Amino acid sequence: MPKSEKRLKELIDSYFEVYLEHSGEIADIESLADYLGTTRDGFLSLINDEKYGYLLKSARNRIAKIKKQLAFCGKIPAAVLSFDLKNNHGYRDKPDESELQANEPIIFNGKAADWAQ
Repeated sequence: MPKSEKRLKELIDSYFEVYLEHSGEIADIESLADYLGTTRDGFLSLINDEKYGYLLKSARNRIAKIKKQLAFCGKIPAAVLSFDLKNNHGYRDKPDESELQANEPIIFNGKAADWAQ
């Protein structure tokens, strides 16, 4: 991994704008990690890093976006997309029970009695 955020941003931009175009590869976590000189596990372990986390999360999001568009166009099977999103992007089939109990209050504006009819 590069020593500075600026260098990491340059490498990530180069990966998406130059490397993928010339290599013919489809963007994925393993490919980006290899390009950055690390492994998938190394990449994922830095996702929450204070210094590099935002850039890596943005790159991971960009990869998910590319793969979703490929699936929407029928270029990769939905099952492959689902497997990849769960294993590399933190997606789940359904929310955990703890996520269903929101900690934020719900505020209804308007006349609730009117809505109930």
